[in-house]
Amino acid sequence: MKETRGFPEALERELFREEFPFGPVTRRGFLALGLLSLAACTPVVRRKGVPYVRQPEWVVEGGRAEFVTAFPHAGFAEPVRVRHYQERPLFLTPLEAAMSPYPLASLYALYDPARKGKGPDWEGFFAAWRKALGEGETLLVLPRTTSPRLEGLVREALRRYPNLRVARFEAWSLENVYLGAELAFGRGAWPVYRPERAETVLLLDVDLHEHPAGYLWGSALAQRRLPPMNRIYAVESGASLLGTLADHRLALKPSGVEAFLLDLARALGVVPGSPVSDYGGFLPALAEDLGRGGVVLPGVHLSPGAQALAMAVNAHLRAPVAYVPPPEGEAATPRAFREAEGASRLVWAAEGPLPSLQGKAFAAVLSLYPKEAPYSLPLAHPLEASSPCRDAQGRLWPAQALVKPLWGGRSLEEVLAGLLGEELPALSPEEKQALAEGRPLAEAEVLEVALRPGLGDRLPPLREEAPLELTLRPDASLFDGRYRQNPYLQELPRPLTRLVWDGALLAGEKQAEAWGLLQGIRARERRADPQRPLLRVRAGGQEVLLPLWPLPLLPEGSLVAPLSHVFHPEGVAFPAEVTPTGRDYPLVSTQYHGDLGEVEVEAVHVMTEKEALKEPKGEKRLSFYPPWPQGEHAWAMTVDLSRCLGCGLCVLACQVENNIPVVGKEEVQKGREMHWIRLDRYFTPEGALHQPVMCQHCEKAPCEAVCPVAATEHSDEGLNLMVYNRCVGTKYCSANCPYKARRFNFFPYAERFVGQGDPRRAKESPLVLLMNPEVTVRSRGVMEKCTYCVQRIELARAEAAKEGRRIRTGEVRTACQEVCPGKAIHFGDLLDPEDPIQAHRREGRHYTLLEEANTWPRTTYLAHLKNPNPRLAKEEAHG
Repeated sequence: MKETRGFPEALERELFREEFPFGPVTRRGFLALGLLSLAACTPVVRRKGVPYVRQPEWVVEGGRAEFVTAFPHAGFAEPVRVRHYQERPLFLTPLEAAMSPYPLASLYALYDPARKGKGPDWEGFFAAWRKALGEGETLLVLPRTTSPRLEGLVREALRRYPNLRVARFEAWSLENVYLGAELAFGRGAWPVYRPERAETVLLLDVDLHEHPAGYLWGSALAQRRLPPMNRIYAVESGASLLGTLADHRLALKPSGVEAFLLDLARALGVVPGSPVSDYGGFLPALAEDLGRGGVVLPGVHLSPGAQALAMAVNAHLRAPVAYVPPPEGEAATPRAFREAEGASRLVWAAEGPLPSLQGKAFAAVLSLYPKEAPYSLPLAHPLEASSPCRDAQGRLWPAQALVKPLWGGRSLEEVLAGLLGEELPALSPEEKQALAEGRPLAEAEVLEVALRPGLGDRLPPLREEAPLELTLRPDASLFDGRYRQNPYLQELPRPLTRLVWDGALLAGEKQAEAWGLLQGIRARERRADPQRPLLRVRAGGQEVLLPLWPLPLLPEGSLVAPLSHVFHPEGVAFPAEVTPTGRDYPLVSTQYHGDLGEVEVEAVHVMTEKEALKEPKGEKRLSFYPPWPQGEHAWAMTVDLSRCLGCGLCVLACQVENNIPVVGKEEVQKGREMHWIRLDRYFTPEGALHQPVMCQHCEKAPCEAVCPVAATEHSDEGLNLMVYNRCVGTKYCSANCPYKARRFNFFPYAERFVGQGDPRRAKESPLVLLMNPEVTVRSRGVMEKCTYCVQRIELARAEAAKEGRRIRTGEVRTACQEVCPGKAIHFGDLLDPEDPIQAHRREGRHYTLLEEANTWPRTTYLAHLKNPNPRLAKEEAHG
């Protein structure tokens, strides 16, 4: 835990020496410096513009182009649209329903100068590898692979080199799913679920980022959270975002989750026997609802027996699920880590933790970033490679390289082809056609499977109960640690905990109280003290130190640790022992208050389906200010809280699109995070609620009246604008904003972010290519906030003017709207009668945040809808 996270030094200490080299500042010196600053607040950076020698015909100044490709994450393809600006990838959007945050955040890794190592000597490496293969057995460790082309190259390499052995490594394995299918059907298979077709959904210890199809599930479930609604149940040992969608939630220990599934199978008659408990009425109500058309969505970490039970229950319910061949040729497991440590000759090409390379006759590491190894070779970034792979539904997607490798990297296919002395073929006409049309190259083969009788007799033992049960689960941002060097993801607040730049041991409040630690933690929260108890956790024969973060949603006896900080080669579920160390560790969160009852104003409205059908409450429109003149458009935004998953993709998309810098752990601790969207979460007895809060673009904005230099203005189309070069940093606007949605550049965060800690290196850093040229890069002393992506409005206006027409309905889409998996955000024109935003404002669940402030915001909300079972509506003891 001694490793520091975030920027190593506070900006105050670093910049004080640079700007005040003469020592402490006196009052007279400060006044003199202030007068000097009137002449020049920010140094002028002069840049040279170099024209094209041969300008590509499709490149137009100020224009953009879009290309389709498949971005692999943990082996599975995510089809995306990549937006280019003069040959530079700048933004990614989902091609279909949804994508995870990893493709979008990977833009930082594409331009990251830390990827640059020594010039790669590929031919020398291939010669040394062939020599090692001639001397004895050599182990090649690959990550999860779903590419038929890569599998073909592996088979050819195994045929040509008898001493070559191949293993597959992933810290978060899918092997239990395949083993469960063998128990249930007699053959390995991969389930493809269609939760949007089910009236009742049971989420069984699963979350968005933990399943390859998790974000697609979130998108599908969010579309059914409108009348007529589905009903969602969640049974989980942790705290998941999918679980916060649930109408009813049951918190159990990991062993209790599998025991509950067995009782459900008994209640439905899938296996013989009677349920041990009715779980406070939860089980019979769930069984009745599932019988009307339901589906069970299990987590991939559940034991093979639990996987088989879930498949048997789905077969009994005739659930909307199909089975396709396993996308992996060979299941990747964490056990390959031990094989790698024991091998005398090793080529490590997997992601995640790195095994020890000491004492090996031959050792090489292939990775995105350089490593300390005898041979360290760069792998190509996914946007630099053309590697086809399968998605979570079993479809094969083609991919195309959208930029030449910046640091000499190669894809895994190119590496194996180089070992074989071959060259990879160019994109085939079929692949080019599929990319142009934005479709998969091949659909999945659907298997005809049937449940074998006698499952109850073949069922292996389920997980045994222990006083404390630990589950290692992927971090929502860093996954298994492979994205640890990405500051976008490090500073993206984790769902529910809102932690940044760190991982923690999650435990329920009752468990923390049993340890005698909860009262002290709450007292520190009230003092804004970030220190948290450091605990020693023993599990599976290993020991690790983790700081404690109590979370209300976890049951007593259940512990969750991030796989990005804790790895075990034998799996992810263990009995655990926890002892305090008497030491503390600072954890920084962007939100410390939790319960919805703690806030004086009802920020998130919750309604039932019947309540939402009522007429909307009339909005009071009283003001001393005269009305603004009306322009051609009246831009506005609605956020449907019933569809919001709380994933934070809107925060990340806004950051990438609008050149928002990362500031580091210490600055976030001081409340100086720069994200333009704040994703608030509130705990309730049933789970949690989420509310994105950005600048509300008030028609009677309190910030505009107090700015002494008119830096914040109101446009005739309803935008609350920021004129950056007028701003002198009084921060009056922030003090007057009731929503606290403004951010201030206390220091040159942007230059420091681009310069990787040194503002003076920003001019020559490759990360300059990451900056969107259509958005100003703000420097110190400037207030900034959400602009409704005004650059996109102006781009659409220019396109419409060129074609001699008006802006079409839905033509302007903000960055947060484009990536939202739940389609919770809608941006539109109040003067357009065909815009769906008109219907949103007539709904009975439409409301404004802090209505009593009388600011007339253009950003409004639709209340969160619940569809509770009448049998359980009055009995919440099961939660």
